[in-house]
Amino acid sequence: MTFELDKEKFGEFVSKLRKEQGMTQRDLAEKLFVSDKAVSKWERGQSLPDITMLNPLADALGVTAAELLNCGKIEDEKVDVSQVDEIVEKAIELNKEPDISKRKRFKIYVICLIIGAAATYYFYKNNGAQYYQSLIVIEILTAIFGAYFMFFVKERLPKYFDDNKVDYYTDGFFRLHTPGVYYNNRNWPYIIKNARISLMIVMVALPIASILLRTFFSGSLPYILVTTFSWSAILGIFAPIYFGAIRYK
Repeated sequence: MTFELDKEKFGEFVSKLRKEQGMTQRDLAEKLFVSDKAVSKWERGQSLPDITMLNPLADALGVTAAELLNCGKIEDEKVDVSQVDEIVEKAIELNKEPDISKRKRFKIYVICLIIGAAATYYFYKNNGAQYYQSLIVIEILTAIFGAYFMFFVKERLPKYFDDNKVDYYTDGFFRLHTPGVYYNNRNWPYIIKNARISLMIVMVALPIASILLRTFFSGSLPYILVTTFSWSAILGIFAPIYFGAIRYK
């Protein structure tokens, strides 16, 4: 037997508790370090929060996590075993929610990878290896780091990032360092979002823009121009990351 968490009922309960606390959607969003659009989607039954948000959301609304999953107050302190099992099953269902967005991200990544690879190959076939090296290096880098940010990056940082000024993040092979800009759970979701968007855009736009640039010049295209143009695309990746980190610090 499986138990499914009713999104609409859950959203109505969150909305009711929020209003009882005298909070707007923006107030609740700021407490949880999420966007007010995310809160709006929860309350309209369009999506469910990540399971890692369960306890912070319950605390902000003045209930327990069990009551939040139950979509109602639990008056009796003694809860029977079957009710506990049901609440646990609902928590497991809630944890499956992010997989939907991950599937969407997978589709976006594959489409961008195919377009980027096809455009890069077309550029190589029509211009030769002389102009190709810097382009292929950047395409490989965007493919690798794009995959990391789309599928493997941790959505929340350890608590010590909130308690200390940390401008360096490491996770296995991945390193991110922004001198003077500190990471925490207020700006980390925006850093991830901006990184995903910018990496996908550069993966697709750089080879296409290179083709257009080569067509525009039609004759001989200076190697230094292509190289400079290609590596300047890196700014298109890191600038949005800096922007997200600074704006929401």
